[in-house]
Formats: sequence, structure tokens, C-alpha cells
Amino acid sequence: MSLWMIDVLALLPQTWQDWIMPPSTVPVVQNNPAKVQLSRISHVYFDHGDLEAFDRFAKDFGFVQAERKGNTIYYRGYGRDPYVYVASQSPTRRSRFMGTAFVAKDQENFDKALALPGAVIKDLEETPGCGRMITFARPNDTFFHVIYGQTEREFVEIPTATHDYQGPFNTPLEKHRKGRFQRYHDGPALVHKLGHFGYVCKEFEQELDFYTSNFNFVHSDILNLPKLPHIDVMTFMHLDLGKVFTDHHSFFLQRAPPGTSKTYVHHTSFEVSDFDTQLMGHKYLANKGWKSVWGVGRHILGSQIFDYWYDPSGFKIEHYADGDVVNEDNPTRKEPVGPVSVWGPELPKDFGDNKAR
Repeated sequence: MSLWMIDVLALLPQTWQDWIMPPSTVPVVQNNPAKVQLSRISHVYFDHGDLEAFDRFAKDFGFVQAERKGNTIYYRGYGRDPYVYVASQSPTRRSRFMGTAFVAKDQENFDKALALPGAVIKDLEETPGCGRMITFARPNDTFFHVIYGQTEREFVEIPTATHDYQGPFNTPLEKHRKGRFQRYHDGPALVHKLGHFGYVCKEFEQELDFYTSNFNFVHSDILNLPKLPHIDVMTFMHLDLGKVFTDHHSFFLQRAPPGTSKTYVHHTSFEVSDFDTQLMGHKYLANKGWKSVWGVGRHILGSQIFDYWYDPSGFKIEHYADGDVVNEDNPTRKEPVGPVSVWGPELPKDFGDNKAR
């Protein structure tokens, strides 16, 4: 709905507002043991119209190729997941988002997911880390995956493609770095892990119910229209791990505006280690000729320092650093839609558009 339509609707009596756009609020949800308990987000699947072009972008973005099997490439970060991004050559040359995988807490919860309607299981024995995966086909050719039994990677220290030496920051009152100099060189911003993804969702209520009724997704922040507070339009969700802290959101759903033909992925987001890595990664991608979407800046909700880019297929993909973490003691917050960044470039007018091809 355009801003002028919202302004006009807000001037009408409440009964007329409710008739034209019925109240639609997102209920606060609680986790419980009956739900499938997921421990973390793991990886995403994409079909690309030009896999070789994406492979060039992936290396410049900071992915490391874990393995290639024919027309499928598995990319890892330096975290524990065997891979964080799976790219395949589209047989139709049409690029598609093929869903996100989350890790089940244990075998019991994996089996619980398998008992849900629509669950389809497959072995991952031909992939790095092996394991098994359950797939749920959702509306509008979207997919949700639950995995378990992968062999995780081990790492001891954070690698870098840009830092010769980085010590602690010197502050105005405390000089922690004495006689040592910050030194860097050009290179990509190496990725740690997949952090989050989200949909602009045509079946907003239906999909929200599927994810929050069956899995341990709970709301961190729910946003409504400032002039129509009875209309909730977006939710940022995290995995409820009890007292254990987890990312402010690993998944978000945005209500699709009227006229949207089908649900589409808004962006996927990958963590990098620090602000210098992020800025140097931005410079590296720009020098390689890739197209920036928005950044660098700092978000309000989640607090991430963000940097969005278009991949060769037109999907938005983000580097982020310094995101918030929450646990069960952080209550769900409800507030109006407002500014989305503390600082950074102006938000592009087409930021929410689907430009995948």
C-alpha cells in the first residue's frame, strides 16, 4: 500500500478502516517443548541463471569453496557449518531461491520435524559434512529445511584476507595498543556464518502460523503502520534457546504490499568479523565492479552494521557485523515502522523490490 493511500485511509472513521483493511495483528508467541526445537540457522540454497558469474561474485564476497559437484557449488565460511551457501546452475536459466536450512537441536527434535505434515526426508551423504535433511514445500515455491547429523568444522582463530595486524582500539582515555600499528591490505571480507534471511510474504498470516506454531521461532520486534496501528506489517524473529543468547533475528517476515504477485526472498545476510573487515570488503566489491544496494550503515533493530549488494542474479545479499543477541529475558517489542538506520546512506526507494532474474 502506498503512503498516500495509508494517509487517506487514516482519515476515515475506524469502522470504514476496518472494512477496507481489517485489523491484522501479530500475536506474541511462546516457545514450548511440543514444538520442534531448532538450534541455529545453517545455510541457504539458490539456483542461478549463470553459475560461473555467481562463483566469481562469491569469491569476491568472501565465501570459500568447500566443494563442487558438477553444477552445484558448496561455499563455507570459517564457522562450524560445513557450508553456508549452496549455489546450483538453474536448468531453466531462471534464478530461484530454494530455501533456508536450520539445524535441529537433537535427534528427538529432528524426528519431531519428520512427523509434521508435508515433511520429505533425504540423505546428504554426497555433501560436505553429510547428515540428513527434511524439506517442507511452502506456498509460492518457497521451501524450509531442517537438518541434523552433519559433521561440523573446527576452527581455532578468525582468519582474514585483509588484516596484516589489528590490535585493540585506542580510545581517548585508554591506549590499549602501544607501539603496534594497525595494518591492512586489499581483499574480500571473509564470511563467518549465515546470520538471517527474510521473505516479503503474500501469505503472511498462513506462513507466520506455520513457522511459529511448529518451531521455536519467537518475535523480537513486531512493527505496525504508524497511522494504522492495528495493521502489523513485519516481524523479526529469533530462535528461543532459553537462557542461551542467540542473534536478534535469524528470520523475518514482511507483509507483501497489495498487488504483489508472489512471495519472494528479500535478502540473505552473512556475518563478518569487524567494522574494518566490512569497510574493506565494501571497497573490494566496488573495485571488482559489483553493484552496491545500500551501505555501509548501522541498523536500529538488531544494531547490525550493514552492507547490501546485488549478486549477478539480482538477489540482495548482505555483510553484517556487530549484531545484537537476545535470550528469553528479552520481551517482544511492538512499535511503529520508523527509520531503519542510525547512520548511513539514504534508504533506496526500491530497497524492497524483487529484482531477481
